[in-house]
Amino acid sequence: MVQGVPVSGREPAAVPSGPRNPPVLAALRVDARELSAVKGSQYRGVAAVLDVLSLPGFWAVVLWRIGNALHDRGNPLARLCYFANTVLFGTELAAGAVVAPGVVMPHPVGVGVASDVIIGARCRIMGLVRVGGSGRPDRPGHAVIGDDVWLMDGAKVFGPVRVGDRTLVGSGALLTRDVPADMMVIGPRGVQESDFRPRRPTDTPGGAAPEPELSPAGPAGAGDD
Repeated sequence: MVQGVPVSGREPAAVPSGPRNPPVLAALRVDARELSAVKGSQYRGVAAVLDVLSLPGFWAVVLWRIGNALHDRGNPLARLCYFANTVLFGTELAAGAVVAPGVVMPHPVGVGVASDVIIGARCRIMGLVRVGGSGRPDRPGHAVIGDDVWLMDGAKVFGPVRVGDRTLVGSGALLTRDVPADMMVIGPRGVQESDFRPRRPTDTPGGAAPEPELSPAGPAGAGDD
């Protein structure tokens, strides 16, 4: 996980001890390898490269990384990468984030990540995920996402939240508080905040089939003689 980061989010770029973005080309090579693994590509060699290059999610990450690199250098052209991502892929990936190598975004449409968010290594970000501020003056800052985290479809992480390594944030979950490592964040029922429990091997997409859930109990007295 990215170390030395305060819970309120990334310090301004002038602070030398803060986390930094990796070199763009080196990071993209890891991104491509991880995307191919998640996709379960059956191709090898040149065919495998072309397979990854044909995926919109890879190019969304390319533009994001270039925008972050330009932002780190104080280049205003970083905004053009944000604009291009929005127009081409329907994403809102603000320049100024710190993104470790291996990020995978298979379905980029609807994904939004604010500036100053920190994304750990080998994170999987699914469609309609939103990571941003809390909207509250008393809770400034943005999230720090650990390594090997899954953010499933429609998951939302708001405010200065730390998400521990290898945690899976479930579909539709709303997260506004810190989560330890190796947790499964369960989507809410109704409008209450999400709860979490220890993560299980069957929670990982592509893992073993989960145990069947029991049907909810019917109304009192139903089926009685």
